[in-house]
Amino acid sequence: MKIKVKLLLFMIVGQITCSQIFAQQQSSQENITILKRFVHRLNDSNLATDIILSQDLLTAKKLDDDLQEYLLASIDEIRINVQSKDINQLEYLSFAQAGRKETSDIDLEGIDPQQVYFVRYLKRFVFAAVIRDKKIASFTLVSKGNNTAHFVFY
Repeated sequence: MKIKVKLLLFMIVGQITCSQIFAQQQSSQENITILKRFVHRLNDSNLATDIILSQDLLTAKKLDDDLQEYLLASIDEIRINVQSKDINQLEYLSFAQAGRKETSDIDLEGIDPQQVYFVRYLKRFVFAAVIRDKKIASFTLVSKGNNTAHFVFY
């Protein structure tokens, strides 16, 4: 009788664990799809930057003019960076897939690592993004050297 109870408990725990892993993988794949869509929209030179801002980025309800200008300029900077690459050679990685060495210059500042994703081109990181509520909540160019990259939320 004890063996049956232990086996039943083991099966229940195993099923719960598998369900959680599957849900995380599904969420990760959905976030990568969101990131790919963002990159493809950045690569579309016919799409206005303010449209990308309003449709793809998660921001406060009302941005003041200075903050909106700064954010548009930041999107344009990443856009130029993306457009200079062969988009078919871009890779999309989760924080865990990126590896500790490659993420050591990213300051998470309490951000859930499962929300952080990277775009990589020819083994070099292009930018990192935080994805929340099916939108890009923040992004940053990945810097190498002594500088630490920070995420800013608008």
